[in-house]
Amino acid sequence: MGLTEPKVRRAAAQRLELRERILDASRRIVMREGLAALSMRKIADAIGYSPASLYLHFANRDDIVRALGREGHAHLLAHLAPFARIDDPRARLEALAHGYVAYGCDHPQAYRLMFSEAEAAATEADLPSERAPSLFAPTLQTLADAQQRRIDSTSLACALQAMLHGVVALASRDPALASEAQRRQTVDVALDAWFGPREPEQHDGQNGQSDRDSAAAPARKPTKAGAT
Repeated sequence: MGLTEPKVRRAAAQRLELRERILDASRRIVMREGLAALSMRKIADAIGYSPASLYLHFANRDDIVRALGREGHAHLLAHLAPFARIDDPRARLEALAHGYVAYGCDHPQAYRLMFSEAEAAATEADLPSERAPSLFAPTLQTLADAQQRRIDSTSLACALQAMLHGVVALASRDPALASEAQRRQTVDVALDAWFGPREPEQHDGQNGQSDRDSAAAPARKPTKAGAT
């Protein structure tokens, strides 16, 4: 029995290592050639295994795509987490919104994997348990409460993500969103339409300016957690 346990642990470690090699190879193919180029045979060639060995870890190509998509959602949440700790709720919301767009624009292939056709066809059990709206909703509720507005914060958080997703999707195609400054302005206009312009003291006061600077600076230089 004592000799069996180390063997079991080694076998489990080897399975985990091969699974990670499959995901690493898949990630590199997608980053280099795009999602359409990903195939089980190409992945197998990249890691020096037979295609059949991949099916011991993943049901099919779409299963691999979904795994990479879940990884992308986790990286995005990690990227946004520091912004969620900003004290001022309006500055916090702006930081989260700009951070989301920055991540999507800076890591286009990783972002695409998060919203691929394979992801869209996934069952609820296959989807990541936490996504960006889970960070947006509490801040949106705080802002609504301050204005004595009754909202469904979950639905509004999904609407916010839909707007930000549209900005990311258009950024590579629409000259009107070619620059970061233009994208930031678009997001700010949308937030102003929802919650009204920021109060003057939030623009000019010492505390408000500090919050705005802390919110804006990381969005210009997003973390590389999502670089895959």
